[in-house]
Amino acid sequence: MESSSRRSLTVLVLVLVALAVMPAASQAASLHVVFPQTAEVTVVQGSSTDFSIDVQAFGATSCDATTAPVRIETLYSVDAVGDIASGLAADMPITTDQTRGTSNNCDIKTPVVVPLTATAAADTPVGDYKSVIRYGKGGDGGIDLDGPVLTIHVVAPEQQPEVLPAPVLAPPEIIVLGERAAPKPQLGKSVMLTLVKGTVTYVVPGTPGTALAGSVIVPNGTKVDATRGVVKVTVVRDATGAFDSVDAWDGAFTAAQGIERSGRGLTTLTLRKGFKASNKGAIAARAARVARKNKLWVNGKGNFKTRGKRASAIVRGTYWYTEESSKATKVSVKRGLVAVRDFVNRTTVLVSQGHTYTAKLRKAVVHRVPAFTGSVRR
Repeated sequence: MESSSRRSLTVLVLVLVALAVMPAASQAASLHVVFPQTAEVTVVQGSSTDFSIDVQAFGATSCDATTAPVRIETLYSVDAVGDIASGLAADMPITTDQTRGTSNNCDIKTPVVVPLTATAAADTPVGDYKSVIRYGKGGDGGIDLDGPVLTIHVVAPEQQPEVLPAPVLAPPEIIVLGERAAPKPQLGKSVMLTLVKGTVTYVVPGTPGTALAGSVIVPNGTKVDATRGVVKVTVVRDATGAFDSVDAWDGAFTAAQGIERSGRGLTTLTLRKGFKASNKGAIAARAARVARKNKLWVNGKGNFKTRGKRASAIVRGTYWYTEESSKATKVSVKRGLVAVRDFVNRTTVLVSQGHTYTAKLRKAVVHRVPAFTGSVRR
């Protein structure tokens, strides 16, 4: 009889515990999202386009919530050979119906409008390119699900005069692409920065920092902070005047282009910490004092290189990631092939798609004087 009473008490305790956690569990289980089957967007060569998709979200969440536990990759970058890279994951934004009952749970207003961005390189061939919109629950679950099929229509610039805003520096050379006039970076001396998405800031040597808007020509040594946005870096390839470009995001870097013996430009993006904004919105030209790793995602085609303290990665593929900590520089290749130069071991390693190479700080060898264990003979 006593044993039966104990079992009944145990069951009662478990039921009470289940009831206590039920609101949170039911809230998570009640969230259900339905994506459209397809999405499409049109992008002009060398530019970017913002677009959105409508997601049906059913369920309840905290009335003051602004995001749902769903992460979606918001950037879709088409390189010069037509490969598409996705990145810049963000939580799905939501609004709630403030009509509530006795609890603090509110229904999610539907449809949920999810903002996205597509961008294409200047020399991406005109045509249609297909990918998928990637999403997941984030956290340990990662971005592991395929959403709608995305079609990116890449078109040539409209055949009508379009003069871009004058750059902030000395007037550069002017080229004509069809009927479009655009500023041109100079081989080995300057690069073009174009805002693709979010907030990007830059600091030209000897000048105060500013927020990037549109396109601007900047000299070698310019510091760029793309930790909260995406920037397109465009350079002149060689004496022919052809262009190369990459999209860079989720990090900060210094941009500089040198000229190799062959006459071809080599553009280096050196990893650095992000900048710290002042109260007036200007960007201080010193690294932010925060404990974080320096990192950078890059997608594109051309003679580009990312550089850390212990390794550099010269692109032979199209989509790679560089991360630097206090003890190592890590290069991960998501697509293509990258040649990694290990400064510590003085070796070059080819890293293929899906693989990672880490150049680690060499441990110091400590030479110890052996302890004396014998006797001294006179």
